Amino acid sequence: MKKTLYVSDLDGTLLNSQSQISSTTKTMLNRLVEEEGINFTIATARTPATVVRLLEGVDCRLPLIVMTGAAMWKGGIVDEHYLQASEVESLSALCRKYGVRPFFYTYNGKIIETYHLPETDDYERQFVEQRQHSPFKRFVFQERFPSEKASRTMLIFAAADYDRMGKVYNEASRVLKCSMTYYRDIFNPRIGFLEVMAQGVSKARAAKKLADKIGATRLVVFGDSPNDLSMREVADVFIAPSNASQEVRHVADEVAAGNDDDCVVRWIAEDLRWGKQ
Repeated sequence: MKKTLYVSDLDGTLLNSQSQISSTTKTMLNRLVEEEGINFTIATARTPATVVRLLEGVDCRLPLIVMTGAAMWKGGIVDEHYLQASEVESLSALCRKYGVRPFFYTYNGKIIETYHLPETDDYERQFVEQRQHSPFKRFVFQERFPSEKASRTMLIFAAADYDRMGKVYNEASRVLKCSMTYYRDIFNPRIGFLEVMAQGVSKARAAKKLADKIGATRLVVFGDSPNDLSMREVADVFIAPSNASQEVRHVADEVAAGNDDDCVVRWIAEDLRWGKQ
C-alpha cells in the first residue's frame, strides 16, 4: 500500500454534531496511529486556541493545519503566512462600507491576538464565548484595528448576512489577489462566511506540502464544507460525510457515513483492511 497521508476537516467531519470528538473516534484514531502507524492530521479554519482543546487525548504526531492553511501548529505556530498590510487595510475598508464586522487574526510571536469592534451581534457573541479563555489566543475589542498589526495578520474572518457578505467578496475579488473563501453556514443558510488569507494560502497547499514533507504518495481527504474543496484538487481520494453540503457531496469520490457515525476513522480502518489484502 502506498504511503498515505489522511487529512480530515474538523467541524462536520471528524467532530460530531456536538462539536466534539466522540469516544469511539478518539479510541479508534489513537489505535490507528499507535498500532497501524497511519499518518493523520487535520485541516481546519479554527485556530490552535480551540483545536488543542478539541484534540486533547488524541495522538497527534504530525503538524496540524489551522486557520484554513494560513499556519500549522506543532506545539506552537509554524509555517505561518501573512497578508500584506495594504490588503488588510483594503479589506477593512470594504467591510466598513457594507456594515460587516470582521475578526482579524494576528500573531505577536507568542499568541494569536484576534481584533474585533466592540459592537457584536448574537452570532459574534456566541462565536467569542465559545473561544475565550485559551492560553493560545486572546480577543481584543476596540474601535480601530491597529495599523501596525496589519502586516502580522494571517486570517480575516467574517460572518454576516449571506447577500451582504457576497457584496464584500465580489468587490474584494476584483481588487485583491488574496486567497478568499465565501460560503453559506450549513447550520444557518442565511449566514455567509468569508475567510481571507495571503495569496496562495489554502488547506490544499498546506496538505500537499505536508504530504511531500513526509514522503506520502497518496493523499486522502475528508471534508464537508466548501472551504474544503481546495483539497479536492490535490487529493487522490476525497471523501464527504453524508451530512456534507450538496456542493461537496456532488464532487466527492465517495460519500461516507455521517459525522455522528465516526465516519472518518471507520473509513480509514476499512481502507487499511483493503490495503492489506
